[in-house]
Amino acid sequence: MKKPKFIRIKIIYLSKELQRIAKRKREIVRMPDSSRSGDFMDFFIERYPKIFKEFGLGYLGFELNGERPHVLTSLKDGDRYEFTTWTEKEIAQDKLAKRLEKEGTLMKLPKGKLEMPKWMECTWRRIKCEKDDCPICGKIKKDRQRHIERGEDPDSMESVLQDVGQNFKETLKMIKEDVERMGIDITNVEDIQEPPKPEEFPLYKEVGKWNKEVLKIGDGAELSGSWWIHTEAAADLFWYSRTLLAKTYRQLCNKWHIENGDDYGKFNHKYTGYVLKECLAILKKSLRGLITSNQSQRKELDLILSELFKLEKQITKI
Repeated sequence: MKKPKFIRIKIIYLSKELQRIAKRKREIVRMPDSSRSGDFMDFFIERYPKIFKEFGLGYLGFELNGERPHVLTSLKDGDRYEFTTWTEKEIAQDKLAKRLEKEGTLMKLPKGKLEMPKWMECTWRRIKCEKDDCPICGKIKKDRQRHIERGEDPDSMESVLQDVGQNFKETLKMIKEDVERMGIDITNVEDIQEPPKPEEFPLYKEVGKWNKEVLKIGDGAELSGSWWIHTEAAADLFWYSRTLLAKTYRQLCNKWHIENGDDYGKFNHKYTGYVLKECLAILKKSLRGLITSNQSQRKELDLILSELFKLEKQITKI
């Protein structure tokens, strides 16, 4: 089986404060070639917790190749991140800081703790912020508006595939331009270990079995015309049961990488753990509400909730 390759990302520290904490002005780190900008930020946060503990109150600014990165932007070999910091006093008079703040690439640093940008949650929550300046929602809204102006159905499979294809073309164009500009040979890199397939993790199979039971109850309710299938609680149940399955596998892979000595396994472990806990909390609330108001399928839903409690103990220990 062919192993996946990694890419090299250059990090440049512009401020003296960051250079002191990182003990260098620049460095090159390795990441899987499937990494995105959001993955890199998770990695950076895990790699340098001292930035958020020692710098104290202030702001962290960053750019990818001189531009605002999208959380879903695919990274490529030779990409360059530049980081700098400002104190509360400096932020008001710095032109670069004002521009980064306007573009949404400026993080406030609470002392000893970093809160992930709120828009990160739009990558997995059922109800998203829907703001125009959100890196996730803004892009989706622009794509939908483009289809509507053309007289197309934005929800059709043709439109969805067109959007995916367009994003892929844009990514390939950026890769080609950067490779030509930097003279990078992206095929001449070392191999890294590939995590096991989903079915090779016993816990993933258990969560998958639970998810099928949820879908089975939903199918039965839809066929019988049950009213609860159209409630917000039901929407949460079906959405987050799928999310729980996907994020469980991702967290299992994170742990696998960590145990096998791959540093990049840490970059997403903390945030994925947070997402899993949020999904579990929403699912428990949804099921409790449905059990209380539902007479016809109360026993089935109660069993689903009981099984979720058992899975929760394992999932939160990953």
